This record gives sequence, structure tokens and C-alpha cells, in this order.
Amino acid sequence: MCLPPTYTWTLKGTQYQHRVRSRWGSQGRINLIGTLCLERKTERLEYSLIEGSCRSGEVKGYLDALAEQTQRKGKRCVVVLDNAPFHTAGMIREREAQWESRGLRLYRLPSYCPHLNLIEGVWRRLKGFLMPRRFYDSVVELKQAVLHGLSLLEAVEVQCQIGDTYQCQIGDT
Repeated sequence: MCLPPTYTWTLKGTQYQHRVRSRWGSQGRINLIGTLCLERKTERLEYSLIEGSCRSGEVKGYLDALAEQTQRKGKRCVVVLDNAPFHTAGMIREREAQWESRGLRLYRLPSYCPHLNLIEGVWRRLKGFLMPRRFYDSVVELKQAVLHGLSLLEAVEVQCQIGDTYQCQIGDT
């Protein structure tokens, strides 16, 4: 989810024109890493919100937390990944066998097939219906709208912290 592009408009004869920076870079970006848990007839969305660019370190930390939760609960988990660079990075591929031994299996989608990933429908619902369609003046406003939409979905946050060690904690564990 990004802040809007650099185009803007005003009514003819209006003095005020809303200025938009031509390049937001990583400051104007919010990423979500998410897992759609399907148990019986219920869906539960777990997510981690990242301000700025998403890199393989964040994905690795998230998958580490899921593997730990999977092992603790004794239930197998399948994570569907597309071909984003942070999903195909060496650091992710190196840990696959370790995650598999803990009950977390990675399933990679064929190229250009996001429609096969069920969570894409959740992201579409979040961006298309649960967040107001408007220009956000700041990343803070965008983040508030995203968090409000996630609360409407009753999503559970996975808290991740980057430092000397990467630690994640899933809200309901």
C-alpha cells in the first residue's frame, strides 16, 4: 500500500492546489505480511505491519514466528508465497528444511498467478472496501486507515522486532 501517485487536480479557478511530493521512497510505504488461517469454517488473519520497504529479514522473522507457533500447537501449516524477491531470497530458501521439520511448509505459486493465493482476496477487501478511498496527507493517516481496516477484519497482529536478534510474537499465543 502506497501513498497516491504524484498527480493532483483542482477545480478551475481554485487557488489552492494540494502539493504532492514527486517521490515518497520508503517513507511513504506501508507493507503487510499476512497469514490467512483457515480452520473449520472460520478465517483468521494474522499480520505484521512494516513501515518502509519489505525485505527478506522481515519475512524470515515472520516465518520463524509461524514455525514456532506451528510446532508449539502441533498443527501443520502451509504458507503460500508468490515470487517476490524477498520470498525467493537465499536466506528464505536456506531455512525451508528447518521450517519444514517444525511443521511449516512453503508452497510457491507459479509466476503471475496471485489469484491462486486466498489472502489476495483479503488484501483486496481491505484496500477496496474497508479503507476510505481518499488521499492520505501523511503516512500516519495511511497507517491509521490500514489499522482500522484490519480491526474490522478482526486481524491478530504478529509483533516483530529487528535488532541483534529478530523476535516475533503472535498476539494469541
